[in-house]
Amino acid sequence: MSSVLNRASRNFLWRHPWQLALAIVGIALGVAVVISIDLAMESSLNAFDQAGKAFSGVATHRIIAGDGGLDEKLYRRLRVDEGIQKLSPVVNGYVFVSKQTDAGFNLIGIDPFIEKSFQSIWQIRKNENTSVELLTRLITEPNTALISEQTASRLGLNIEDDLTIDTDRGERRLKIIGLLSPNNAVSEQVLSRLIVTDIATAQEVLEMFGRLSSIEVLIDEYQPEAATISAYTPSLMIAKPVPDRLLAYTPSLSIIRKALPGNALLVSAESQSQAMREMTRAFSINLKALGLLSLLVGMFLIYNTMTFLVMQRRRLIGSLRSIGVTRRQIFKLIIGEALLLAAIGTLIGIVLGIALGQGLLYLISGTINAIYFRIDAASLMITPLQIGKGALLGITATLLAVLPPAIEATRISPVTVLVRSQLESGIRRLIKAANLISGVFILGGMALALLSGKSIALGLASIFLLLFGFAMMTPALTLMFMKLIERVFGRLSGVLVRLPARMVSAEISRTGIAIAALMIAVSATIGMDLMIGSFRQTVADWVQTSLRADLYVSLPGEKMPGARAEQDQRLKAKLAELQGVKILSSVLHTDIVTAKEGVSAGAAAEIDFTKAAVFELNEKSRPGFIFKHKTDNTLWNRFEQQQTVIVTEPYAYHQGVKIGDKIRLQTDQGSEPFEVIGIYADYSGDQGHLAMSRRNYRHYWPDLGYSGIGVYAKDGVDLQQLENQINKLLTGQQSVKSDQAIYKASMEVFEQIFTITETLRWLSAAIAFVGVFSALMALQFERTRQLGILRAIGVTSGQLAILITGETGLMGLVAGLIAIPVGYIVAYMLIFVIYQRSFGWTMAFHFNPGVIYQGLALALIAATLAGILPALKMAQTKPAEALRSE
Repeated sequence: MSSVLNRASRNFLWRHPWQLALAIVGIALGVAVVISIDLAMESSLNAFDQAGKAFSGVATHRIIAGDGGLDEKLYRRLRVDEGIQKLSPVVNGYVFVSKQTDAGFNLIGIDPFIEKSFQSIWQIRKNENTSVELLTRLITEPNTALISEQTASRLGLNIEDDLTIDTDRGERRLKIIGLLSPNNAVSEQVLSRLIVTDIATAQEVLEMFGRLSSIEVLIDEYQPEAATISAYTPSLMIAKPVPDRLLAYTPSLSIIRKALPGNALLVSAESQSQAMREMTRAFSINLKALGLLSLLVGMFLIYNTMTFLVMQRRRLIGSLRSIGVTRRQIFKLIIGEALLLAAIGTLIGIVLGIALGQGLLYLISGTINAIYFRIDAASLMITPLQIGKGALLGITATLLAVLPPAIEATRISPVTVLVRSQLESGIRRLIKAANLISGVFILGGMALALLSGKSIALGLASIFLLLFGFAMMTPALTLMFMKLIERVFGRLSGVLVRLPARMVSAEISRTGIAIAALMIAVSATIGMDLMIGSFRQTVADWVQTSLRADLYVSLPGEKMPGARAEQDQRLKAKLAELQGVKILSSVLHTDIVTAKEGVSAGAAAEIDFTKAAVFELNEKSRPGFIFKHKTDNTLWNRFEQQQTVIVTEPYAYHQGVKIGDKIRLQTDQGSEPFEVIGIYADYSGDQGHLAMSRRNYRHYWPDLGYSGIGVYAKDGVDLQQLENQINKLLTGQQSVKSDQAIYKASMEVFEQIFTITETLRWLSAAIAFVGVFSALMALQFERTRQLGILRAIGVTSGQLAILITGETGLMGLVAGLIAIPVGYIVAYMLIFVIYQRSFGWTMAFHFNPGVIYQGLALALIAATLAGILPALKMAQTKPAEALRSE
């Protein structure tokens, strides 16, 4: 019997290639979106991890400091005085190649003859004698460097050629004395953006005299010890607990920890990498939710197609049931067909996902670069785990979508399965039950949003519950709309005008699901458009309010005490002396070590870095702060004169900080408490930072110069002329821009960040379009005889085409009308739940009626276009052939 069933299944499926193709497309697109996001996100983070291994190798720990770096005397003290041998000093900074100004390179200064056990990627392994000779030249010859073979080829350089680089302090030349050969694709990716020099050369080029960026530490054996080590978690004021396997150390780590100054931390390499992933967790969750939305829409398409494939064979199934085929055999037959489609669709989806992931990689890496941290030369990394997760999702989603039609086919008796009206009456009974269930989903979604605290995943789950609830309600709302339309137009016109609405209602088992899929995609589009528009307007208002100065001087690069800070001070003095300058302000962006209130400085597990902005304000710059609470006239006086800080809204949200709380900051003199006296809006990053006056900062920390200087011009001064005068004082990568130029650049970054959201949103809409198209193609086959009768009684092919197009237009109209309120709910949830939990931002809701019109037009156009081909095909069918089809 099973062979007969399998043969009947194959024969039927081969006679309906369109339905098979559309089902496979739905599965493939959903899987492709999910896999592409996972691949692109993991590849971006992997690029960061691999860049760290370029000079860390197999180092187990790292000594790092805030801006200003480490005093190189610390390395000597640890190695010579304390006898800790496996240490590797590193100096690194970013430079640009003059021939290729858009390409950033990581310049790394190393000790060439350090322990080979670190196994850094830069180490040369081709020829030991050549390696020793090159490393000796690297030390003895000034301004020498190594680059990869691929980089040399790309830049047209040979050994002994000069490489011109731009640093933040000017142009420098390095002689290429050797080429690095990658061992595999990973090392090739990392080396493509790497310049290796010895420490002295790097310190000179980067002007980090007497300073180190970090010290790599290699501990071979682990022994129990009571002390713990800090996990480097920039996104949190208080470090997370370190896993148990990292809590056991040799005594060397205790010696290192005791020798560290107040601005330095000892961290494990694994925890630092994990911290960077933690920083992007919210961003990653939101992207994956968009991917799952596409898969959800695809599930409706699969359900619709499989329902058609089952119901199209209702006579065959009835006949088989009459001759003794069991319910279990019918169920296994349908599930087997679904698994076959799932396997093909998933395979195609994996291939598409890899191709799509390559495109998304650029967008995701750009967003991480703009908000979180620098990523160099990310390339798509494909792992079996990611492919396996995508395959599992595709097959699981298909099986979940096919269960309802499979169960329905087994429940109907051999007699009733032969009657189409029984199917529709059964569906209408299910619709009534679905209304009750939809109410449960909607209420559950709202309750989950209110009761889920700060959980991002549960917040997104509440949106999915709401969408699913409204989708289940869509067939009932569709019947109501069709009845209303039929009553309104029935009094004014004939049968042909009323017929499209009746056709939608009569085939609600198929049209209802197609409309629900389109509604979900359009409501998500409306919700995301409203959210993006509200965020865009909020950011635009914030940027315009914050930009109080006429011109802004940017001073990029590593911030160092001593000569570099003095250069910044001299530049500021020269700016103040310019004839058109009225007053100046300044800011320094740096990292400060924080500690939990009430914890001693020796408790390393309770300290961490936090970002800080050090302001030197004036009367004109202070109104640029948008406080989230009422302030009085004493705030700025307290900010300048007392040991206080103000914090950004994201910082306050993520750390649970309130006005009046105290944050302990580590200084070289010990731990000091700073009172929080204000919380202000800031959309420059989702981790947040604290801000203090320059007077407070200079009292406890060394002067590191400035990151930026605001220039306030005198009344009537020609700003372009003043900008030209300032440009003559700047060197290297220093630049000056007007407030309008910065506003434009800020909004361009905003648009770049949301490009990926736009892309994923349109992919969801495309899947919904395929769903509507699939439903209409299915109806074409089922209505062949019905439409043949219409042709036989005098309906022309043109009228028939208009009839079918009118039906699809009504489907799009209903989907659009339902999507409008649902889209508003989605936008509200995104703005006031998801984005606040993800990034700590609050924003105003800005209504844009254009978004509503666009969403409605999208639904109408998508449904109408999806009906054109079926309409043409039906209209061209000859009446005699149609009447003979059954």
